[in-house]
Amino acid sequence: MSKKEKFDVDEEIERIARKSNINLRNSEYSFESQIKKLDKEIDKIMDRKVKEFDDNKKLTSDYLGIDYKQDTIERYREKLKKI
Repeated sequence: MSKKEKFDVDEEIERIARKSNINLRNSEYSFESQIKKLDKEIDKIMDRKVKEFDDNKKLTSDYLGIDYKQDTIERYREKLKKI
């Protein structure tokens, strides 16, 4: 048999194993990158929701803090009657 026809099984296994390891590492890096992107997006959404909650809470406290005087109520009643 000539050199080209010889087939070294151990060498072929090592070559395939190296290729598989490289592909596995690339997949791991890609997966970790996607997870980090998702974490950032989740954090951004959570921050926005907390801010919206705080804004809504402020609006509610402002509403509850409205000073209802008798003359204010009477003015509103008069306006409603005109409508």
